[in-house]
Amino acid sequence: MMSSKKPFLKVPANEGERIRKILLEHGFLDTDFKIVSQNTSLYMPLHQKLQKEQIIGITGPIDYDIGEREFESALQGPRTLAEALKDHLSASELALVPRAYDLIGDIAVLEIPEELSEHSDLIGRVFHDVHKNFSTVLAKRGAISGTTRTREYQHLAGEIKTNTIHTEYGCRLAVDLSKAYFSPRLLEEHNRIAQLVQENELVVDMFCGVGPFPVHITRQRKAHVVAIDINPEAIDLLKDSMKLNRLLGTIEPIIGDVRKYTSKSEEAVASRVIMNHPSGAFDFVSDACRILKPNGVIHYYDFIGGKNPEDEIKNKAFKLVEESGRSVQEIGRIRRVRDSAPYEFQMVIDLLIE
Repeated sequence: MMSSKKPFLKVPANEGERIRKILLEHGFLDTDFKIVSQNTSLYMPLHQKLQKEQIIGITGPIDYDIGEREFESALQGPRTLAEALKDHLSASELALVPRAYDLIGDIAVLEIPEELSEHSDLIGRVFHDVHKNFSTVLAKRGAISGTTRTREYQHLAGEIKTNTIHTEYGCRLAVDLSKAYFSPRLLEEHNRIAQLVQENELVVDMFCGVGPFPVHITRQRKAHVVAIDINPEAIDLLKDSMKLNRLLGTIEPIIGDVRKYTSKSEEAVASRVIMNHPSGAFDFVSDACRILKPNGVIHYYDFIGGKNPEDEIKNKAFKLVEESGRSVQEIGRIRRVRDSAPYEFQMVIDLLIE
């Protein structure tokens, strides 16, 4: 029987079934491996290491431990997609088979190289055979495009749908991949920003999409978030998410061009502005500065390449802020959020503005 080292959550056996269902619902439990019973405890295999805030957020107060250990495979057949495809593809084709995928609710999203496009349906069916816990398997088709920031998807296997409920740190997010952009790879960023927000802040999310930042923030803080997006489908999904969560704060969803919102503001109103539109935020920095109070914070996102993207985004952001008539008082943090292309990163810089 094959085994692998995996992150685990150790819980009391008498809490086991409750915690198992919670981890499964939130997409954290790795069902490809067997739960281990030892003495009066259960070791539950996870897809990723969980932080204290994540665990307490979904389980409530509980006696637990985390770490890594060996788990036996629960799969009867091939354990990896490449292994399952070895009799169907050549060695050179197997080398191109995707090793990772995006998990969005109960939907798996694969990125299949152009060289394997003729085998897409086969890859999807086999993936679904190996990972039976997904309802749907999709493949990305083309790049994110247009003012509504959407992309096309090809259905490969399972239920024909693009909508699901995705959970992050206990936040339930209504997602429809065909209607509005969403990336599960920004999980940590959504939570990081939410933890920076203080009670009673007024936050403006200039390109909110389906609303992960507003939902994360208002589940944790008594803050007011103005959530703006030009895509009406994205705002509809945000409104659905508002009904799915118990919010401490309030969200004001607005459909429209963010520039129209900022131009109507006669005074600075925001203590914090989120600019998560890495391919276009640079064009709206002056608008963010117009509505930002003195000593307010901008979280600016951009796609940056080169050998030193930290310096690149710092220089670019400083220049854009100065051109708007404001100045940077302090840098809070510069972070590589994720790889976006070869030798390119989605970056974020937190700026305290005078």
